[in-house]
Amino acid sequence: MRLDGRTAMVTGAARSLGRAHALLFAREGADLLLVDRCATEGPYPLAGRKELEETAEECRRHGSRVVTAVADVRDREAVDDAVRTGVDTFGRIDALVNNAGLLAPGGVPSHELSEDEWNLVIDVNLNGTWRCCRAVLPHMAAQRFGTIVNTASTGGRVAFELYSNYVAAKHAVVGLTKALALEYGRSGIRVNAVSPSTVAVGDGTDAVSTTAVARSLGSSLAEYERASSTQHATGRLVTAEEVAAACLWLTSTESGGTTGTDLLVDGGFTAR
Repeated sequence: MRLDGRTAMVTGAARSLGRAHALLFAREGADLLLVDRCATEGPYPLAGRKELEETAEECRRHGSRVVTAVADVRDREAVDDAVRTGVDTFGRIDALVNNAGLLAPGGVPSHELSEDEWNLVIDVNLNGTWRCCRAVLPHMAAQRFGTIVNTASTGGRVAFELYSNYVAAKHAVVGLTKALALEYGRSGIRVNAVSPSTVAVGDGTDAVSTTAVARSLGSSLAEYERASSTQHATGRLVTAEEVAAACLWLTSTESGGTTGTDLLVDGGFTAR
């Protein structure tokens, strides 16, 4: 599924799923606009500029032309500036992979969440997704072509206890995806979502966010992964590479008839 001549924007690109997406798109010939907040403070340690530039350099080794931009998806002007950087560099943006997101703060009943904790997860996971779509859509509409993949979650299909802010945001991302698909389909733009379950910690996938979730539930990372694996029909967690492959397919010409859908990459987690 080659993407030669295409330009893709990936948010949250500094590490984990974002890095996996960027590397696969680079191997398939895409030029890349890689975006991350590049500030380590947060509900758990986040990625910095060093990690973003490491991702960019790895992509360049695959032959991809790469430009990086620092932007917090909560900041509309920063997002707009990042998109402008990509358009100025490459002349176009053909694909957006909305990967930036937070798994926490959470781990408590809803009445124990502060308004700031609720608003942080909603603003990053839902509003941030909308801001990035809002920034690229005029460019895609002008060129009469574009694909957007929004990162939802199995938490956008079913509920998890003690993470109501995350579940609410991800359900809303699925709804946003469907609405945008209807609004922009006649402009040559396809909009889909991908919904992973828990992603296994492995090569290129750090354990920071998953460890934070495990700790909030009073578990170790190993115990959390083991318990989660038993809930999957495949008996194992999905990998970052499997999620990246789904994003690649949704942006490729092979999925040309697919828009407004939410593609589960969950090892059968939601089949029960």
